[in-house]
Amino acid sequence: MKIEANDKEIQDIFSLGYFKIPRFQRPYSWEDDEVTNFWTDVIKQSGVNYFISSMVVYQTKKPYFGIVDGQQRLTTITLMLAAVRNAFITLNELNLAKGVHGFIERKNIDNEDEFILNSETSFPYLQDHIQSFNGFNIPCDVGTEELNLKSAFEYITQKLSEEISNVRHSNQSNQLQLFSDDNKHAIEKLKIIRDKILSLKLVFIQLDNEDDAYLIFETLNARGRDLTTSDLVKNLLLKNLKSNHSHLDAAKISWNGIVKMFDNAGVRGSLDPFLYHFWLSQHEYTTEQKLFSKIKAHIEKGTTANLILKSVEENANYYLSIISPDSCNWTTEQQDIKRSFEALLQFNVRQHLPMTLSLMRAYRQRRITLKMLRKTLEKIEYFHYIFNGITSQRSSGSVSTHYSKYGIALSEAKNHSEIQASIYEMIEGLKRKKPGFDEFKTNFLDLAYTSRSTKAKGLVKYTLRKLMGDKLSGVSIDFDRMTIEHILPEAKGANESSLLLIGNIGNLILVDKDTNSRDLVDLPFNQKKAILLKVIPICFVKLRFNALERAKRGMSEIMCGSDFTAL
Repeated sequence: MKIEANDKEIQDIFSLGYFKIPRFQRPYSWEDDEVTNFWTDVIKQSGVNYFISSMVVYQTKKPYFGIVDGQQRLTTITLMLAAVRNAFITLNELNLAKGVHGFIERKNIDNEDEFILNSETSFPYLQDHIQSFNGFNIPCDVGTEELNLKSAFEYITQKLSEEISNVRHSNQSNQLQLFSDDNKHAIEKLKIIRDKILSLKLVFIQLDNEDDAYLIFETLNARGRDLTTSDLVKNLLLKNLKSNHSHLDAAKISWNGIVKMFDNAGVRGSLDPFLYHFWLSQHEYTTEQKLFSKIKAHIEKGTTANLILKSVEENANYYLSIISPDSCNWTTEQQDIKRSFEALLQFNVRQHLPMTLSLMRAYRQRRITLKMLRKTLEKIEYFHYIFNGITSQRSSGSVSTHYSKYGIALSEAKNHSEIQASIYEMIEGLKRKKPGFDEFKTNFLDLAYTSRSTKAKGLVKYTLRKLMGDKLSGVSIDFDRMTIEHILPEAKGANESSLLLIGNIGNLILVDKDTNSRDLVDLPFNQKKAILLKVIPICFVKLRFNALERAKRGMSEIMCGSDFTAL
């Protein structure tokens, strides 16, 4: 591997050629703090030739370079130059604006205009709105991956306006406007800022080829200095799946499609956890810190990167149905599955994900039936209701390893008998980890909800829903329209001891919003009871009243014995 390193100023680097952010790099990821610190260092505190670390590139063909390290800094510098150029345009100094624009876009050997910094991941916002000479006057859609870019550019534009004391942001157009008698001072201020940016100095490190670039990229970020696990995995997969087509990069398209799935589901930060739980569900148990090295070793042992990428792409859909049930389509027969996933989200647990992912994969691949999936998820749901929802147990890691072990066993099962055995042994293991009934009962009796204490509201509603059942006279109940009603009403000015009884699970019931707000209001107990007996299943209401009357005589055994023993 040949490496050349030289000190260079930004204006020299931008004169060398054209720079492309390669396929394995992530989109622009600097957030407010990083942009703020960079602006402060460069504009407020630096002198001439301020040093801003290093930049690693490889040459594809003259004069084109791929960026291995430094894309965040180089992109931010491009944003700063674009903001300075726009300010000159607003001040009607077109020659000065064109001078700065020469470090953003210039003609190539074919005499065609070409941007010096080219990023596929930020298309078209970077090119059309920021880099184009008059782009800031043209509306442009902003994709999910470009939100950080938009935020950074708006911040830099704002700070530039503040630096020039005799210009301001117009409330009407959000563009820089000029105080009529101070042109000269504004122009000189902009020149100083322009020269500071162009004189920034860094160590310019050049590699021979793209293979060296992948290796350096991984080495620079092996300990997660800048990148997430998903960034490193992307780099690894694309390194091993190089495109043979000049206009079609199938591997990169597949990876970007996975990222887009998570973005569209509103769970953008879940890509790293997904990769971790995916691995635990069908390969081997490991820690999140060691995940990348495990995937890399797997590829080195002979598993093709294409096989892993296809599997990741397929499992992303299954995973999203678990962590974001509302983002997926469910048939009428699958509603119980959706409700189980919603319940697990309510309990705020993740340990189950390797197993539930394995179950969803087996179901989608028609290796298990809907009935088997429903029954198994019900056991997992009840376990976490007891383990996390009611008794608030802390897992030492044994629950996670347990799920991973049997998730892998299910994935590797070769026939129906092995599938049944893996599920049965997983459930039996959960039974052994389940807290005792006395501990459950003690914690259950503390379950409460009042207007002053709402922390357990979701758990209370879940409990009442389970006790009530899903149908009323054969018709499904719309629990989204149900609210929690206190049978004995919350009295104004009630003391703490009264609230303990009023808010207790034995005094709570679910009713539809209209009945609650229109008919019940704050009626006395006997009148409220008569109304409830008409609108709620009689067996459920009687159970609630009996529980209330016997609160001091083992209410929890009436209320939740069936749920507890269901596992």
